[in-house]
Amino acid sequence: MAVTPTKSASDDRGYKIITLPNKLTVILVSDPTTDKSAASLDVRVGHLSDPNNLPGLAHFLEHMLFMGTSKYPDENEYNTYLSSHGGGSNAYTDTEDTNYYFDVNAPHFSGAIDRFAQFFIKPLFTESATERELKAVDSENSKNKQNDFWRSFQLMKGLARPDHPFSKFGTGNSSTIKDDPSTGVSVREALLAFHAKFYSADVMKLSVIGKESLEELEKMVVESFSDIPNKNIGNPVFSGEPYTAKELRKAMEVVPIKENRSLDIAFPLCAIRDFYKSKPASYISHLIGHESAGSIISYLKKKNWANDLWGGPARSCSDWSSFQIGIDLTEEGMDHIDEIVDVCFGYINMLKKEGPKEWIFKENLEVSSNTFRFLSKSRPQGYACSLAEKLQNYEHEDVLSGPYLASKYDPELISKILGYLRSDNMIVTVTGRKFKGNTSKVEKWYGTEYNERPIEEEKITRWDGISFPESDLHLPEKNELIATDFELRDSSGFNAAPKLIVNTDLARVWYKPDDKFSMPKLNVMATLQAPSVYSDPDSYCCAQLFVSCLNEIMNEFSYMASMAGLSSSVSSSRVGIEVTVSGFNHKLHVLMGKVFETISTFDKTLTTALFNRIKEKTTKTMKNFFYGQPYSHAGQATDMILGPVMFSVHERIEAVENITIEDLKIFASRLLKRTSVEMLVHGNATLEEAKRFLDVIITSIEPKPIYPSSKPNHRVARLTRGRDYVYRFKCYNDQEANSCTQDVFQLVPDTVEDTAECYFLAHLLNEPAFDILRTKETLGYIVWSGRKNTETILNLSFIIQGDANPPDYLSERVEAFLVTFRQKITDMEEIEFGENKQAVIDKLLEKDKNLSEESYRYFAQINKGMYVFEKSKLMADVVEGMDKASILKFFDAFLAAGGEKRCKLSTRVYGKDVAMPIVEGEEGGMEVVKDLHEFKRGMDLWPLGMSPDLSGFE
Repeated sequence: MAVTPTKSASDDRGYKIITLPNKLTVILVSDPTTDKSAASLDVRVGHLSDPNNLPGLAHFLEHMLFMGTSKYPDENEYNTYLSSHGGGSNAYTDTEDTNYYFDVNAPHFSGAIDRFAQFFIKPLFTESATERELKAVDSENSKNKQNDFWRSFQLMKGLARPDHPFSKFGTGNSSTIKDDPSTGVSVREALLAFHAKFYSADVMKLSVIGKESLEELEKMVVESFSDIPNKNIGNPVFSGEPYTAKELRKAMEVVPIKENRSLDIAFPLCAIRDFYKSKPASYISHLIGHESAGSIISYLKKKNWANDLWGGPARSCSDWSSFQIGIDLTEEGMDHIDEIVDVCFGYINMLKKEGPKEWIFKENLEVSSNTFRFLSKSRPQGYACSLAEKLQNYEHEDVLSGPYLASKYDPELISKILGYLRSDNMIVTVTGRKFKGNTSKVEKWYGTEYNERPIEEEKITRWDGISFPESDLHLPEKNELIATDFELRDSSGFNAAPKLIVNTDLARVWYKPDDKFSMPKLNVMATLQAPSVYSDPDSYCCAQLFVSCLNEIMNEFSYMASMAGLSSSVSSSRVGIEVTVSGFNHKLHVLMGKVFETISTFDKTLTTALFNRIKEKTTKTMKNFFYGQPYSHAGQATDMILGPVMFSVHERIEAVENITIEDLKIFASRLLKRTSVEMLVHGNATLEEAKRFLDVIITSIEPKPIYPSSKPNHRVARLTRGRDYVYRFKCYNDQEANSCTQDVFQLVPDTVEDTAECYFLAHLLNEPAFDILRTKETLGYIVWSGRKNTETILNLSFIIQGDANPPDYLSERVEAFLVTFRQKITDMEEIEFGENKQAVIDKLLEKDKNLSEESYRYFAQINKGMYVFEKSKLMADVVEGMDKASILKFFDAFLAAGGEKRCKLSTRVYGKDVAMPIVEGEEGGMEVVKDLHEFKRGMDLWPLGMSPDLSGFE
C-alpha cells in the first residue's frame, strides 16, 4: 500500500512510498522544477557481514559494482553515460549499510536508472577488473594509514569483543582480499557469493528524484528494478553487544599522527534508532554539548583546559549504539585529565539529579519545527542519498519529518538513556604525542601505538557521586533568539541581479530581496577591506589570532544564536576581514550587532588566558598541516609559486610563536581604522532594513575610507609560454608512504569566453582521466582533474596520489593521457560531442537550490570585483557556439606538448620510500625550480583588470 510521508509546509515536491512485488521499498519524489535527477539505493549490509577470512569484502564489492554488468558489460559505460549527461556518482560502505547514488541531467534519467539497476541484478565481477580494482582499495587504505580518524576508529573497533563483528577491519587491503589456493579462496567467487547472499531486494531501499510525475517515476522504477531478486533474508542481526563488562572500564593512552590532544569518553548504549519520536539522545546531547554559561565546555575554557567539546551519539547501529563526549584539550588540559572527567560527570550527575525538563524539550522542538517548516531544498544527489538511508530507519510516514520533529515528551526514556552514562560503562581515551615512546601496544591494521589499563575502582566510585556548585555547572537559560516573526517582505518588481543601494568611498551595499524561495531567511555577507592582514607573516598571523579570539569572545552568545537557527562567521582573507550572519531574519540584526560590538570592544575583552589558549590552538593547527595528505602539500606549494603573496607554513609558525598579546591589541586597534566595506544583503529584508546592517558596522567601528593606493593588489605569477617547470620536495611527514604530482597548466585571465572554453574542456577531460589514470592504470586512489584558478587566472590541473609509483612517473602518465585524450576528441562522433556540450550548458544553467547557493554565487562576484552576476548564463551562450575544432585549437595551444601557449608547473611530493632526483637547471626541457621564493621573484606578473563600471547597477 502506497504511503505519503509528512512533508515540510515549504516543500512543493510530490512524494509517494511504494513497495514492489520483490519487496524493494521505494520513495518517489516528483519535482517538476528540478534540472537534475538523482537516485540512491541503500543495501542493509556492510562490513560487519564480511566473511571472517576476507576482511573488506563488502567494501571491495562496492567498488566492483561500477565495473560492468551483464546488460552493460563495458566497465566504464555507467560513468561515461553520467558524465556525458552532466552527472556523477559515488558510493560508501559502512558497518551495516552500503549506499550507491548518482545524479544526471533530468532528461536522461531513465537511461541512468536502467544502468544503475543492473548493479543489483547481474554484475560481472570480471577477473581483470577484480585484479585492477583491488589496487584501488589497497591505495585507499594506504591513504588512510596516516589519518587519525581512521586510526582511532579501528582502535575502538579492536577493543570490542573479538567474536563480535564490530571488531572487524572494514576497509580491506591487498593482504586481506586475495586468492588463496591452499584454502580454496577465490576473491571473484567470494564476490559473487556475497552479492548473491546479501544483495536482496527485501533489504534494499531506493530513492528516486525526477521531473516526471509520480506515476511516471513509478513506471520507470517498476521496469528497471523489479528484476532484483528477493531472497527474503531480512536485515542482518548480530547477537550480543560489542562491549561487555570485560571490555569496559578502560583507560587508553594513544599516540596520534598529528599534534592532537583530546579526551574521549565513550558510553555504549542500547539501540536508539526506534526512539526518534521522542529523541532522548538528542535532548541529552543538546545539554552536554551546550556552550553557554554553566556548560561543561564553558567551565573547561575558564580553567584553560579545553578548546572545544562535542557530545552525542557516535554510533547508531541496529542493535546497539554509543554516546561519546569528545574534548579538544589544551596542553595544560593534558595534565588535568582526571579533573576534566570530574567535570563531565559533575554535569551528568547534575542532569540526573535535576531530571528531564519539559521546557527544554519544548524549546528544542520549537527550533526544530521551525527548521522543518522552512526547510530549504538541497542538491538532488545528496537528498536522494539521505532519503534512502532514512527509509532504513524511519517509519514510512516519518521519513521526511522524523529527523526533525518529536511527537512526544518521554522523561522516563531520557532518564533511561542518561542511566547509561556511568563510570563503570565507559572507555576513556586520551590522545597525545606526549605518549610517544612510552606505549606497550600496537594496533594491528594501522600501527597505532597505545596503552591500555583498567580504571581504578576509586575513580569509578568518585565519578559516579561527584557534584559541583550550581554556580559552576547548571542548565542553560531560555533562548531569547528564537524567531517568532516569519512574515515575508514584498519582493515584487525587483530586478534579477543585486542592486547597488549604497556606493561611497566607505561602502558599497548590494541588495537583493528573495524572489525565488519565499523563505523568512536572510544572508548578510560583508568584506571589510584591510590590506594589512596580508602584508607580512606577522600581520597574517595577527589577523588569524584576531578572528579566532573574536569568535571565542562571543561564543556563548553565538552558540545560543546557532541553537535558534542563526549563524555567524568572522574570518580573515587576503583582502581583509569577512563577516557573515545568516538564518531567520527576525532577530538577525541582534546577532550582527553583537559581532560588531565585540569587534569594537576587542581590546577591553581580550584576556591573557584567552590569548594564550588561542595562540596555542592556532600553532597546533598550523603544525598539523605537515601531517596532511601529500596532495594538500603539493597544492600549497603550487599556490605559493603561482599566487599572490603567500607565506609558508614554516614562516607562519615562526611568526605566531613570537606574537604577544600587546602585539595583537595594537594590530586590532589599527586594523579597521580605515576600511572599505563591500556588503551583500540577500533575502527577506526591505531596502531600508538592508541599509541598517551597514549602519551597525559604521556606528560600531567608525572607520574612515581606505586610501585608494591601499586597495588590494593581488597579482599572479605569469609563467613563460612554451615552458614547463617542475618543483620537487619530500613529503613533510616522514612516515607517509604516498607520493603525489599536481600538474597545473596556466591558461588565461578569467573572461566569460575563456572561462567557458576552460569549463567545457575540463568537463571533457574529467571522466576519461579518471577511467584511464585510476581505473585502468591504477596509479592511485586519488585521481582528479579540473579547473584550479589562481585569483582571476584560469588553470587546468591534474592530481594523482598513490603509493606504488614515483611522482615523476605519475606526471609522465598525465602527458601520455593527454595524447590519447586528443585522439579521443578527434574521433568523437558529433552526436556524443553535442551531448557533452549540452551537459555543460545544462550545468551552467542549473538553478540555485536554496537562498545560500544564490547568495554565495553573488558574493563570489562581489569579492572578485567583477560583478558579472549572471556569468553562468553568458558562459552557456558561449558554449552553445563551440565545436570540436575550437576545443582542439584551445587544447593544442595550451595543453598539448609543444603548444605555443602551453606553460605547465608540475609540483611533485615524494613519499618516504621514494628517492627524489637531484637535478640542477634543465631536465628534459623543463626548468627545475630549486627555491620557490627566488623563482617567483624573477617571474613576470599578470596585469590586473580594469575596475568595472557600476553605474548600471544603481
